[in-house]
Amino acid sequence: MSTWLILMEETVTTDGSATTRQVTTVRPLSGNRTREEALVELFKAARSHVPDSLRSTARMAWRDADGSFWILPRNANGKVHASCNIRLVEQIRP
Repeated sequence: MSTWLILMEETVTTDGSATTRQVTTVRPLSGNRTREEALVELFKAARSHVPDSLRSTARMAWRDADGSFWILPRNANGKVHASCNIRLVEQIRP
């Protein structure tokens, strides 16, 4: 069994300015969980988490082939380009 973190990687570009990227911990998953149990928690986080950069816009969640989720604006307004990737990472102990 492993220790897991749910991470959010948020990328924002505003009016042609430099792109900013921020990685934050959404939440650690306490206790030993299997990957399948952790993926259930990742799914819940992707459905309920609202990234700051997308708080004021309608958004959609998409599952990527690697199991992570993308939170994207439903309609781009041409001024702000934002995306959020929510992923599961496993702690590796040497």
